[in-house]
Amino acid sequence: MLLDWCRKYGVIAAASCLVIVLGAELLLSIRQESQTFDESAHLYAGLSYWKSFDFGINPEHPPLVKLVAALPLLPLGLEVPPPPNIPFRGASAVAGVQFLYSHDADALLFRARAAVAIFTLSLALLIFAASREMFGAGAALFALTLLVFEPNILAHGALVTTDIGAACCLFASVYAFYRYVKRPSVPRLVVCGIVTGLALAAKHSALVIFPILVILAATEVARSRTRPAAEVSGLDKLGTRGRRSLRLLGALAAIAAISVAVLWAFYGFRYAARPGNLQIVPPTAVYLQSLHHSEAALIRFFERHRLFPESYLYGLTDVAIISRDGRPTFLLGRLYPKGRWFYFPAAFLIKSTLGFLLLVLLMAAKAIRRADLRRETLFTAIPVAIFFAVAMASKLDIGLRHILPVYPFLIVLAAAGAWSLSRQSRLWASIAALLLVFHAASSLRAFPNYLPYSNEIWGGSSSTYKFLADSNVGWAGGMKSVQEYIHSHHITQCWFAYDGPADPAYYRIGCSPLPTLFSFIFRRRQQPVPEQIQGPVFIGSQVLTGFDWGPEEMNPYRQFTKLRPTAVLQGEVLVFDGSFNVPEISGTSHFILASGLSAGHPVQALAEAKVAAALNPGFRPAHELLARLYARQNLRDLALHEYETALNIYRTVQPEFQKLQPVPQNPLAQ
Repeated sequence: MLLDWCRKYGVIAAASCLVIVLGAELLLSIRQESQTFDESAHLYAGLSYWKSFDFGINPEHPPLVKLVAALPLLPLGLEVPPPPNIPFRGASAVAGVQFLYSHDADALLFRARAAVAIFTLSLALLIFAASREMFGAGAALFALTLLVFEPNILAHGALVTTDIGAACCLFASVYAFYRYVKRPSVPRLVVCGIVTGLALAAKHSALVIFPILVILAATEVARSRTRPAAEVSGLDKLGTRGRRSLRLLGALAAIAAISVAVLWAFYGFRYAARPGNLQIVPPTAVYLQSLHHSEAALIRFFERHRLFPESYLYGLTDVAIISRDGRPTFLLGRLYPKGRWFYFPAAFLIKSTLGFLLLVLLMAAKAIRRADLRRETLFTAIPVAIFFAVAMASKLDIGLRHILPVYPFLIVLAAAGAWSLSRQSRLWASIAALLLVFHAASSLRAFPNYLPYSNEIWGGSSSTYKFLADSNVGWAGGMKSVQEYIHSHHITQCWFAYDGPADPAYYRIGCSPLPTLFSFIFRRRQQPVPEQIQGPVFIGSQVLTGFDWGPEEMNPYRQFTKLRPTAVLQGEVLVFDGSFNVPEISGTSHFILASGLSAGHPVQALAEAKVAAALNPGFRPAHELLARLYARQNLRDLALHEYETALNIYRTVQPEFQKLQPVPQNPLAQ
């Protein structure tokens, strides 16, 4: 009895220690990061939901995680300004930055991130509970250890984004369905419906839970045909396959009804996205016109019968459009105009630890072969297969975070196989232990900056930018590392090309700004950049990919892609020392100046645009701007020449990337 007591409470004590370690890792790591790209928009939206019930702000994501993140900010009594009357994506981005940096941004972010970490801690407890129930206490501790040192979970586990919330709630939904199938009861059915609703309220991609549950239910019916009588349990006791099928169909219908009710609750059971008859920009009816017929028919049906809230349908429309059209994708050192089917498998191999990959390959095979654990294996393997298949079909390939929900299931599956093999021989136990230690050690090497993690084959965190971009690298969260580098090296003059919403001035980064797409979008002040600049030059890795303007000759920063940086800060900001001739970057800065002057100072704008086109003659936007400015002054021949130059560049210079933008318009024909 004493031995049993020690085993039971020893496992709980070990699990508690691991959860404490996880919490410490999350809280220590988020202090090192400045705002990542989407956090200000999500936090602003969450506060707006609490204060004004305006779900038209940031409708591209459901509200659950944003509400949780904003909750600890409510006691501060902060005023939340209304969003600008511009298209929805820009409205939350612009208003979010203005709100966050009009206060103590670091303090607000820490509160919000600590709140979001609740999803990660909850996921840890769920993984421990599910592994223990399915495969035993040893597998549960093994799985929890894998999670605690999983760099991709740690990277996103306390960011104000929707990914970790979706991963937690999707896993909870499948686990709850497993428990219902294992021993059906009304309380278990209700719990499954509630957590499925939480998944829907976390992220639109969580809709994949319905095909997952349907396929799991189908496997339950199919498996019962050949199961020995001694293994009959749960739904199998109902007798015929027909009765089991009807019971499962009824359960799935109840889960769907409860989950949709929970989703409506997060929108206050109100269909209209915005209060007071306000409209999202563009209005829902107009935005739906961007869908293809098959997509539009389904969403219009939902809209016509008001089966889902307007804001949720608006976001679903946005997901459908982006998944169909995609965005430029950087993978294995190459920029693609749209996503590729192999993006997520490649990113998974790059950003997962070698220890974890080997555990999945070697140990999961053991779990799959065990007939007595067939149900448990299916409940962990099927969600992975479905989620991967759906993700690979999408053309939106901008970050491994979009398949973060596969990690909890793979962790449980790998731990089950590892524990099963470990009980067979000391050799397998030693191999499993070594792989677990290798996994943890590789993760600890990345501490406290987990976002740019890649495994040793790919060179580690300081080399990830060569193969991946966006949220796989740093997601514009490296401001504090730049600030520290400037301070420690006593730098007084520098240049900085930064693609992100945060204002470098907030972090006391006094570098002169180099032009980027997002500095243009966020209307940051841009001074003319001379043709010759002296380092140090700080360049965000996203800028070097060509994501802003296009690859190769379209990218004014392409010369830096061939240089070896002096340092790589937080995996994403590259430092270059020396003297550099940068006419194309200079030309881009003059174009941004000309664009800002074009409305009220046409003469000055024309002068700046001429300089831009002369310094960077292959830069299509400069010629388009010149054509418009000449047309305003009725200089028809010059306007036509610039228009034809822009059109020729559009058709001949990397046309697959040029065509991501609207075709140049003849200003004389308008």
